[in-house]
Amino acid sequence: MKVIPGWARSIRFRLAGLYTLVVFGLAVLVVGSIYFALSRTLEGKPVGQELQVRRVTSDRGVAIYLDEGGVEQLELLTNQQALEKLRTMSLIALAVLFPASLGTGWVVAGRVLRPVGEITRVAREIQASDLSQRINLTGPDDELKRLADTFDGLLGRIETGVEDQRRFIQDISHELRNPLATMATSIDVALSDPHSDARSLRETVKVVRRSVDRLTRSVADLTRFARRELPDSAVRAVRLGALAQEVIDEFRVPAESRGVHVEHVGGSGPTVRADRSALRSAVGNLAGNAVRLAPPGSTVSCGAGTVDGWAWVGVRDQGPGIPEVEHSLVFQRAWGRDQSHLHREKRAGLGLSIARQVAEAGGGTVTLSSAVPDGSSFVIWLPLEDGADPGALTRDGVHPVHDPLLD
Repeated sequence: MKVIPGWARSIRFRLAGLYTLVVFGLAVLVVGSIYFALSRTLEGKPVGQELQVRRVTSDRGVAIYLDEGGVEQLELLTNQQALEKLRTMSLIALAVLFPASLGTGWVVAGRVLRPVGEITRVAREIQASDLSQRINLTGPDDELKRLADTFDGLLGRIETGVEDQRRFIQDISHELRNPLATMATSIDVALSDPHSDARSLRETVKVVRRSVDRLTRSVADLTRFARRELPDSAVRAVRLGALAQEVIDEFRVPAESRGVHVEHVGGSGPTVRADRSALRSAVGNLAGNAVRLAPPGSTVSCGAGTVDGWAWVGVRDQGPGIPEVEHSLVFQRAWGRDQSHLHREKRAGLGLSIARQVAEAGGGTVTLSSAVPDGSSFVIWLPLEDGADPGALTRDGVHPVHDPLLD
């Protein structure tokens, strides 16, 4: 089977062939129409005999006289020769026009398809690890320009999707690290003590069980967050002081293994109507960040209370703190993956995003007090009465008017 060369299968060749057929067909039509019209106009009977002339010489020169009927015969001969010349020149012109139109069509098709070639080049150069390249086609706002712009928009959406996927994988790593670290540390402490009694082992098992429950909730929260959904609502009465103490108990062993002291502040705290599971996960995320970032010998405080008709539960650490220029960014998803000279990894992941999501779902907000290098204080505020305005708690939506953890 004969293989067709690549250039003959290209769209450029097909466009050039189409251009040639159109131009050549129009030329044949125009030339044929001219020849037909002219032949009809000059139509006459063929000359059937020699043209008879008489030559007379005189002092004035040579005079030629046509015999009777000679004028009509002369006209017929002239018309016939003119049509023959026209036919010959037309065939020559068409013979030259065909390769000329083919070459012209090839060049024109190449110029028309140049943006398509640019799109193809960029598509070939794009790598899965680098989707930042764009065509950025210039020129008139025609179909090819709109095609290139559409392709650029598609690349942008793909890049955003890939980046979201990459961040989500990192977020999963962050969210699962804390409960796994708690379980591992608690088990290691129990195994390292040969004199552990049944009571201490039971306490270790309780901590591990709470960590497993938190791990399960985190997986469910991450799945909902990936679908841009709020956590499922299971509103009931929640004692914030008991919830804070539960978080402290969970992180006590990991904190002590790093030389960090954890303490409960604020007393028994109020009782609010909230989704306890979601609220517990949010406070656990705050405490996990605090324990992980707090330097050895420092204290992490967790507690609950009331201020001016609002219930609060929060965590304060003595870690590296957060620069003020980043305070408005900390609750965004995947904030904190910079290469700061203060620390390589801040409170990255979904922890702060979930905390704000939970607070806002309950009609409240989250506030931040932090300065480098004096640590950070995150407080979740929930209304004790319906209709309370969370905007009254902050100066700018981030910084609290009053931070109870600083008292």
